[in-house]
Amino acid sequence: MNRIERVETVFRGGKPDKIPAFFWYSYNSNFDPKQMAEEHLKTFRETGVDIYKIQQDYLQTFDAVVQKPEDWKKVKFPGRSSPVYQKLLDVVKRIVDAGGHEALVFQTIYGPLKTVIWFYGYDLVMAHAKEAPEYLAPAVNAVADAMVEWVTGFLEAGAAGLFYCAQNSEPDRFTREEFDTLVKAGDLVVLTSVKNNGGRILLHICGEPDHKSKSTPEWYTDYPFDIAGWAFKDAGVSIEMGRKLFSDRPLMGGLNNRGNIISGCHEAIADEVRTVLGSLSTANGFMLSADCSLGQMSLSPAKEGINNERIRAAVEEAHAWSV
Repeated sequence: MNRIERVETVFRGGKPDKIPAFFWYSYNSNFDPKQMAEEHLKTFRETGVDIYKIQQDYLQTFDAVVQKPEDWKKVKFPGRSSPVYQKLLDVVKRIVDAGGHEALVFQTIYGPLKTVIWFYGYDLVMAHAKEAPEYLAPAVNAVADAMVEWVTGFLEAGAAGLFYCAQNSEPDRFTREEFDTLVKAGDLVVLTSVKNNGGRILLHICGEPDHKSKSTPEWYTDYPFDIAGWAFKDAGVSIEMGRKLFSDRPLMGGLNNRGNIISGCHEAIADEVRTVLGSLSTANGFMLSADCSLGQMSLSPAKEGINNERIRAAVEEAHAWSV
C-alpha cells in the first residue's frame, strides 16, 4: 500500500499493511505562504508521516469591538475575501500541487468558539458565556456559518478534508447543556459542511493546559468524523475504552506529546511506540499520533525539543510493527 491507500484503509476500519503515523507542530506565523508551504513540505519529507496536516498558523482577526454582551451582534467572520483565508488557501494549493499525489492533505481548523476566543480573549468570552449566552451563541453560530465558505474553498483546492480541533469540553468549563449550545452547535455546522462536500474529518478532541488537558470524549460520540483522537492518558478514556465508546470507529493518538517524542532518545521513542501498539486489541482502524501538537517551531526548536529525526523514529517504528 502507498500512504493514501494505507490511510484510507484505516478510515474504513480495515487492516493496513503498516500502522500509519503522523505528528505535527506549528510554524512561524510571519512566514509568507511560499515559506509556510516549504516548511511544511520539509517536515513531511524529513519525517515520513502518512498524512499532510497543514497548520492554521495564520489566525483570523475581527473588526468589531466587544466589551458588553450586546456587542456580539456586531461580530462577523469574513468569508473568502479575508486576506487570512487567501494566505491559507495559497498554502493548501502549494502543498497539494507538490505532495497531494503522495499523501492526503488536511487543513487544520479551530472550532467557532475557539476562533472567537483566540481574538477576544478567554476571560471576556467565558464571562459572557456565563452571563449572556443568548448574545454569544448567535455570534458563534454566525462565525460557523461563515467558516463553511473557508471549508468548501479548501476542499475545492484539493484538500482531502479537515483536521478539526474540537475544544472546550474540559471539566469545570461548561455544563453539557452549555457545551451543546456554545460549542457543539457551531462545530456541527462546520463538520456537516465537510461531509456534505465529500471531505474527510480528522477529529482532534483537544484538552487545554488550564484545565489539565482533560477533555470529555463522551460529548463527541455523535459528531461526524473519519477518525478521532484525544489525550488518552489525560482524559481517562483509553484507546480500548474509546473503541467501545465510539462503536469501533477509527481512532488515532497514543504518544505523549511532551514525552519521548520531544526529549527522548530514539530507543525510548521506539519503546513507547511499541507499548502503545502492543496495548491494541487490533491494528484495524488505528493511526499513531500524539496527544496534541509538539509545540511551535518558531519559538526555539532546541528549547521546544522539536526534532524531525525523533518524529521519523516514531513513524518508522510504527511502520515496522507487525499488523
